[in-house]
Amino acid sequence: MTAAPFVLGAAMISIPAYAQDADVADDAGADTIVVTGSRIARPDLSSSVPVSVIGQEQIQQTGAANIQDVLNELPSVGQNISRTSSNFSTTGNGIATVNLRNLGSARTLVLVNGRRFVAGLPGTSVVDLNTIPTDLIKDVQVVTGGASAVYGSEAIAGVVNFILDDKFEGIRFHGQGTISDEGDAGRYLASLTAGTAFADGRGHIVVNGSYDRDNGLRSRNRGFSANDVPNRSSFAQQGLFSPDGSFAPGGATFTYGPGNVLKPYEGANIDGYDRNQDRYLGVPVERYLVTGLASYELSDNATLFFEGSYAKSKSRSSLEPQAVADTDLVNADGTPYAGIPITNPFIPTAIRDAMIAEGVTSLPFRRRSNDIFDRSNKNDRETWRAVAGLRGSFAEKFDYELYYGHGETKDYTRSGTIFGPQYVNALNAVAGPNGPVCSINVDANPNNNDAACVPINIFGFNTVSAAAADYVTRGGQLSEYRAKVKQDVFSASVSGEVFELPGGALSFATGFEYRRERSSEDFDDATNLGQTLGNLLTDTRGKYNVKEGFLEVVAPILSERPFFHYLGLEGAVRYSDYSTVGGVWSWKAGGEWAPIPDIRFRGIYSEATRAPNISELFSAQSETFPAIVDPCDQREGNGDGAPISVPGGSLSAACLAIPAIAAAANAGGFVYSTAQIQTINGFLGGNPNLREETAKTLTLGAVIQPRFVRGLSLTVDYYRIKLKNAIGIIGQQTSLDECMTGSGDALFCDNITRDATGRVTQVDAFNLNTGSFLVSGIDTQVKYSTTFGESGRFDLAAFWTHLLKQQQTSFPGGPTQKEVGQLDCYSCGRLGTGFRDKVNVSATVGWDNVSLNWRVNYLSSVVDDLTAAAPISTGAYWYHDAQLRFSLDDKKKYEFYLGVDNVFDKKPPRFGDTNPVTFPGAQTSATTYDLYGRLFYAGVDFRF
Repeated sequence: MTAAPFVLGAAMISIPAYAQDADVADDAGADTIVVTGSRIARPDLSSSVPVSVIGQEQIQQTGAANIQDVLNELPSVGQNISRTSSNFSTTGNGIATVNLRNLGSARTLVLVNGRRFVAGLPGTSVVDLNTIPTDLIKDVQVVTGGASAVYGSEAIAGVVNFILDDKFEGIRFHGQGTISDEGDAGRYLASLTAGTAFADGRGHIVVNGSYDRDNGLRSRNRGFSANDVPNRSSFAQQGLFSPDGSFAPGGATFTYGPGNVLKPYEGANIDGYDRNQDRYLGVPVERYLVTGLASYELSDNATLFFEGSYAKSKSRSSLEPQAVADTDLVNADGTPYAGIPITNPFIPTAIRDAMIAEGVTSLPFRRRSNDIFDRSNKNDRETWRAVAGLRGSFAEKFDYELYYGHGETKDYTRSGTIFGPQYVNALNAVAGPNGPVCSINVDANPNNNDAACVPINIFGFNTVSAAAADYVTRGGQLSEYRAKVKQDVFSASVSGEVFELPGGALSFATGFEYRRERSSEDFDDATNLGQTLGNLLTDTRGKYNVKEGFLEVVAPILSERPFFHYLGLEGAVRYSDYSTVGGVWSWKAGGEWAPIPDIRFRGIYSEATRAPNISELFSAQSETFPAIVDPCDQREGNGDGAPISVPGGSLSAACLAIPAIAAAANAGGFVYSTAQIQTINGFLGGNPNLREETAKTLTLGAVIQPRFVRGLSLTVDYYRIKLKNAIGIIGQQTSLDECMTGSGDALFCDNITRDATGRVTQVDAFNLNTGSFLVSGIDTQVKYSTTFGESGRFDLAAFWTHLLKQQQTSFPGGPTQKEVGQLDCYSCGRLGTGFRDKVNVSATVGWDNVSLNWRVNYLSSVVDDLTAAAPISTGAYWYHDAQLRFSLDDKKKYEFYLGVDNVFDKKPPRFGDTNPVTFPGAQTSATTYDLYGRLFYAGVDFRF
């Protein structure tokens, strides 16, 4: 299924209050059901909060092999981690998540059959949707808004509950192939499901096995992303050498042309590197899944049940070879590396002569590592989970359930790397009697010798020898990441009816849950020690447990009275005792009022919580080298040789309060050299003193089902979520600015370290409870179904979300960042919501054994005025998808289907590689628009 937006079909509609009143009245024996958002079983589809349901038929109409492709197009879903947004991730390439209301995947709780699922992203609660078998899903129920009182932490933005078909009988084979009209982006799916009853119907077992492969998509294979725009990278694979350190085009900077002919550098667009030739728009993902569901009725009041699943996924990224500059290296004593020594015999005569003319003895350089190693990641992930339990009833009106679940996720990611100490040794070559040798082996210090050292020649295309590449990569040693997540859950609950009220029986659900989470992330020793040319990354290990008790009540106050067809109140409360943050409360209260059967009003107010996860609490400090400017720097971060922008003494009072800065300013200027700027580091990491996030959520709405228009339903809901104490970091530049020119609060100043000269040497950014979010909007859904003729049917569904507010504040008193109408900003770490309005419309017409579905998605225009000097305008976008499905028999045992996604091949907007909203390699907002273009697919669905 393409990333192009689409509609989910006629059943993608909020469950309307008392949508089946008439059916229930006619059938007193109707089964009770539990709708996501409540733990209380009811004899109808009533819900006081909007619940979007995506049925199995609607999933099939999308042609999606991965359920994330279905969820992505719900207007309530924000920007996710996916195959189109994870090519540049250090780990987790190809992971699939869901992010409700654009509040972050960590604030969306994912359930399977109403039970928690083990995380796929180590250190978090974020579930990898790659582990969910699409063909076994009976329906998906999505609740937006605070649901912590019912389900616990992480449910601030809402809940996504995957209901698996545990009653399937027979054998089903499903196969599908997909390809773009460009002949690439191939996808393949094969799935087999088998189910049967046994022991005279007391037992049931269902097993599904599936395999699917997405071949990914290269940036070079689409016109909008085929090349770096507007400029290629100046880090060329043949090298760029600048004796004067300017790296500017002209005679003072050298590079190589065809045939390795030395020449003056003519600029990046002529001599630079086209990174998009190597990058992925969508990373390839291969999945193997096996799932089993079983139940056995021990007696009329007791049934054993079991769920087991295993998922293995493989993915990989594709990045341009690593860019290396002299400024990325350090000497053995920790001082900055100055450049290739003039004594290096590989330096061409023309460059050496230019160095002599400049009066320098070290040569600054930039070069890619094409002939040395591949830094692209290869990922292997495994997830398994088992749940066993007992459910049943007692005393006629009470139901119970007990279960224990255990799940584990393992992640192994590896890539090639260069080791800094070896690279410096190999660059510092001198002439020997039989050719170049490493200077450490012939200098006066015998303690620094390295017999394995091989001089490296980086002058020109493919000039690095295999022996030199082997030395600087330590024999091809990999950079490795190993992670493991473990989850244990025990739950016991009871629900039922206790006494009658004027409107019906008072229903309740109560219970206890215990959960233990453990996570570890281990990088290789060289990465831990900062010996590679990537940032220093440290390991994370942590665990916590939580004990929770909950109570939910639904009270029907009146029914079948004038102006009170139904009036009911409901509430829920949960107390959670975390081993990390202690005790926290969540609660909700609300109700429903139906003056007549045709219309129902509903509303819920809730206070939800999210406890900090393992990564936020326990992640160790990892090094970063932020591009920051000290507000006290009178050259404003421009480094060597730049004029002093601020005349001496014209600094803030906070700057002049530091004696060393005041003295330097009065003596001619407080300035930084380029080397001093480049060596400012900082550390990111967890904070064990974090508190829980809190959110206040309000939903108010109405459900209209006019009896005079059979088959029509309309829901309109207003929602508002205010999140406080949000966990995040204060940006390193923000800390500097607020400390020296703003409030001067310790919240910012404590992150900064200065040396005896007053210069900044380190700026840290650790997790804090400082942020807040506000999101509000209106969801409108319309559904209409009818029949015509002897076998004709028509279904129409529309889903419209109008965003009123989406904004965040990073710290108390800080600026409020309005995100409505803003695109993702990859370089500044902001996820925009993009669209004020998203409208989905789906129409399905069928007759006999044939059906045609046409889906349209509308994305309103965007005018992003936050991330660039001039506003970025995209205009409105329309996407169209279609599917034709036909069966050889009336029972639909042998179905064939053909589909087209992005029928009119709508291209994404093109922003250019240097625009902040551009995702690397895409030239566009990769998490917002369809990158694949027109896709064709065909499949079979046979049932025996």
